[in-house]
Amino acid sequence: MACYSSSPEVIVLREYLLIKIHEDGVIKIPQELAYEVGLVKGAYFLVEIDTDIKELHVERVALPGKKLVEIELVVEDKPGVLAKIAGILGKNGINILFNEAEELESLGLSAIVAVVDVSGAKISLKDLESTLKEINEVKEVKIVEIE
Repeated sequence: MACYSSSPEVIVLREYLLIKIHEDGVIKIPQELAYEVGLVKGAYFLVEIDTDIKELHVERVALPGKKLVEIELVVEDKPGVLAKIAGILGKNGINILFNEAEELESLGLSAIVAVVDVSGAKISLKDLESTLKEINEVKEVKIVEIE
């Protein structure tokens, strides 16, 4: 099934597939469509699963060849903190592929999670952690390499 959406500038084609699961948790996508969305060996995808409404959303984050790291931070909930963090990452050749923040209301803090590509980093992960901790509003930093 295909769904078409168009405007004077853009034509979008969205495919809808009815797929039967042959093994627990294994989804097989037709090869030509898998290739089109970058579903290839070594690619990274973010899978968001909502068990309450029985849905999942899959989004490509990076093609093969990237070196991904997850950065988890607890910061003071103030304007400009995310900009400071992004500035340090950008200055050091680190590309943000995905980020999400959640307000921790009663504490006046926010939790930030970012998936970044450090393939072109001009700084070691240890030095990056130290540099992020130097930001006054940053309370905790955890950096985890993604395999």
